[in-house]
Amino acid sequence: MRCLLALSLWFVLLGVAPACATDKPNVVFILVDDLGWMDVGYQNPKVKTPSVDRLAREGRVFTDAYAATVCSPSRASIMTGRTPATLKLTAHIPGVGFEQYYKNKSNPNFRLMEAAMVDHLPLDEVTIAEAFKSAGYATGFFGKWHLAGEGSQRTPDGMVNPAWHPQAQGFDVNVGGNAYGQPAGRKAFFSPYANGEIEDGPDGEYLTDRLTDETIKFITANKDRPFFAYFSMYTIHTPLNPRPDKLKAANGNRHIGMIYGMDEAVGRVLKTIDELGLRDNTIVVFTSDNGGTRSQKPLRGNKGTPYDGGIRVPLIYRWPGKVAPETKTNVPVGCHDFFPTLLDAAGVDTPKHAKPIEGVSYLPLLTGKGAYKARPLHQHFPHHRYGKAFQGRSSVRDGDWKLIWWHESDQVELYNLADDLGESNDLSQAQPKRAAALKKQLQQWLKDADANMPRPNPNYAGPGAG
Repeated sequence: MRCLLALSLWFVLLGVAPACATDKPNVVFILVDDLGWMDVGYQNPKVKTPSVDRLAREGRVFTDAYAATVCSPSRASIMTGRTPATLKLTAHIPGVGFEQYYKNKSNPNFRLMEAAMVDHLPLDEVTIAEAFKSAGYATGFFGKWHLAGEGSQRTPDGMVNPAWHPQAQGFDVNVGGNAYGQPAGRKAFFSPYANGEIEDGPDGEYLTDRLTDETIKFITANKDRPFFAYFSMYTIHTPLNPRPDKLKAANGNRHIGMIYGMDEAVGRVLKTIDELGLRDNTIVVFTSDNGGTRSQKPLRGNKGTPYDGGIRVPLIYRWPGKVAPETKTNVPVGCHDFFPTLLDAAGVDTPKHAKPIEGVSYLPLLTGKGAYKARPLHQHFPHHRYGKAFQGRSSVRDGDWKLIWWHESDQVELYNLADDLGESNDLSQAQPKRAAALKKQLQQWLKDADANMPRPNPNYAGPGAG
């Protein structure tokens, strides 16, 4: 958006540079669903992701970026700059509804019941979209929201409560965002979509392609003003239903075929940014909402587990002229840090009525200017997943050290990630003082966050039950 000629001349006469809207960087935030740390080519040469790899070459890679172990908590944290524990949104919002969800989980096998959680992102939380919008940005959301109520599987269109959708949280445009945690419809990922926030396309249209088109349309329409485009892909979440040509290219591997489709979408968005001449003034962020569903070796575990394979995710920033290309940092950062970091980068103030932001801006890590002090990162998942093997737990990473506290057994595991990336050597017995100190720190953090904790299970039948 060009400044008025007369105003420009006036500033020139005064010897002052005018502050045009184009001084503000655009932000394109690309969030992929269920994409693991080892599901991208720059990490794993066995996976072909040329567009993502190009982004990695042109920007800075964060090797130690963390999300929550499942999707909804990460998404709420990105939106607000607050942790899932504080938000009381610590697990995926169940499509089957809470009654059935808790019925499935509250059984004699567990001493503790799952902690309570909320079923949507409350409207009194100030979102990153609202912050950008207040600064004059156009804001658009495209894809998966999963912060708008439980029981979406019982709906024909994912509409549990439209009052909780992206357009009520600061987005001017919403295409596809509702209560769904994954695509629905009889041809999931292909039109008709059975999604009340996106019009069906021609029969057989592919959802990832359509959302890419909508993102490109938004960027193009707002090329002359600052914009915040949030491209939240439904892929590569199940059902693994890739486009036929991508399935063929992947030799029938559905998981890889989904990754190929994701990479093509990223490439199309980058091409649009470049062709519109927006490259130098656009911050592009690429990341995932949790660990991958397949093996993430050398990391231990995958989605749903407390090990790094379940919570460490790809993260890349591209910002020409501000972020040096072909660089990396191994400083740990969390998904609640996006809110303050991106606002800081854009020179946008956090709205005064926002609740306390727990994230910290790591802009100095991006630009190389200023100091940044790493601090502990915490996880809280007071829920059951995958049976007794992975019950409720909380964890903390402080420097190279990581401690996992299992609620059910009150046992801990301690790892040194610098020496043991695969978390195979539990040092809790060898270093009891360190383990005790980290557990104390973690429990104090949970207290400060007023985190919901597991409750005694009245149905517990004792050891050996079930």
